[in-house]
Amino acid sequence: MGINGEQARVLITVKASPQPSAKYGDTVCVAGLRIDTESPHWVRLYPVPFRWLESGSQFVKYDIIDLQIKRRLQDSRLESYVPDTQSIQVIEHLDDWSDRGPYMNTLSTTTTCRLMRDAERDHAAPSLGMVHVRDLVGFELDAHPGWTPAEEAKIAQAMMTSELDLFGTSSQPARLRPPRLKLRYRYVCEESGCPSHQGLNLDWELTALQNRHHGESLARLREIVEDRFVRMMFEERRLTSFFMGNFEAAIKRAKFSVLGTYYPPRGVASAVPLF
Repeated sequence: MGINGEQARVLITVKASPQPSAKYGDTVCVAGLRIDTESPHWVRLYPVPFRWLESGSQFVKYDIIDLQIKRRLQDSRLESYVPDTQSIQVIEHLDDWSDRGPYMNTLSTTTTCRLMRDAERDHAAPSLGMVHVRDLVGFELDAHPGWTPAEEAKIAQAMMTSELDLFGTSSQPARLRPPRLKLRYRYVCEESGCPSHQGLNLDWELTALQNRHHGESLARLREIVEDRFVRMMFEERRLTSFFMGNFEAAIKRAKFSVLGTYYPPRGVASAVPLF
């Protein structure tokens, strides 16, 4: 899939869980910091049929990649770009928090209150942002309802389509299955007077963890998820933030979900300015 776009270098911070797509097999919303410009800024890359890509085009969170991108004009969110997945080159991986900090600490944080307020007023307002969690009030781990009949139909259609060859695919991945659990946080952001927010976790890391433990009982799986996504990520020694993003549909622009979590030790995470 070649596109006539521009070259970009992006530090990947977000890979959302795959969602069924009849056209692309299944798609992943990817986001990160564009770091080849004067000041780093957010970009969203969509669609990315990640599981269908050749191994040489695949990447993990905190990889720095080069690729061709083009503004996704049908999406009024200014951060949204269409990636040329065949142009992806992985440059390096930032393995330690100390390697990631110099990039992340240049980024001004925001609040969920502000993101929602601005999106209500303007559909072209920021649709991605890093939000410090002032207080984790609670969380809910509920059973995932599974794919809807419409989503099942998309998956079935994708397994038979030849359009996926456009992405350089030579073999089909395993049939996409839903996670067994969904995680929702209740938290307070850093805006004065924040009434608290609910944020559904859409991070692929959450789905991948469940897939690795697919043989466990549901009760044991809850313990495994809670241990990593609640106890470990919100340890007192960490400064924990959410990568927040909203939806393309205009009616949902003011609804923000948790796309990923940034949880470095407090000594690594410097105090970056709000807004």
